[in-house]
Amino acid sequence: MVIYGKSKHNKRMRGYTQDNPFERERKKLGLTIKKIRESKRMTQEDLADKASSNVSYLAKIENGYVNTSVRYLIKIARGLGVQVKDLFDF
Repeated sequence: MVIYGKSKHNKRMRGYTQDNPFERERKKLGLTIKKIRESKRMTQEDLADKASSNVSYLAKIENGYVNTSVRYLIKIARGLGVQVKDLFDF
């Protein structure tokens, strides 16, 4: 949700990553997913199909733009043929 205005409370709502203490972890998670996917010679489309997800959301995860759910991490891990814990190799 994006809120515009002059209130001092709106500062935190302007973008995906602004003032987010988990940005570093999201980026590392996304990079790990991307590395595993590429090592298996899969495209984002291939993984999205296997994970029953969509390419747009997968790209946002790989680029560290969104906090995803455990449910999606399980789907991604299954699509990659790895365990969920392998996605947290950082």
